[in-house]
Amino acid sequence: MDDLKERRLKSLDYRIQELENQPDYFKKYGLRLLLIGIPITIITPEYTTRGSKNLIYYFNYDYPLCYSVIALSYIVLCIIMLVTFKIQDKKKIKKLKEDREMVDLFRR
Repeated sequence: MDDLKERRLKSLDYRIQELENQPDYFKKYGLRLLLIGIPITIITPEYTTRGSKNLIYYFNYDYPLCYSVIALSYIVLCIIMLVTFKIQDKKKIKKLKEDREMVDLFRR
């Protein structure tokens, strides 16, 4: 049974170290977000489905304003996503450290 606890402890240590050494999401996915955001910003104002009007119609054909609103919306969504991922990682690290302490406590 002691060997099982040791392996569990090593596994928890590895998972904590892996999460702490993980690169920042913005550095890791920044270029991808940019490459996805540019086509979204360009295509969205003109996109329409059957029986509906495109987005540019609601902006009275003011293209700069429409593109700006879409780009800012995309940026805000990306920032919310990145902050959420960072918070989730911190919570996961905290939970893993608590689990590690519990395993270490009962190991003795």
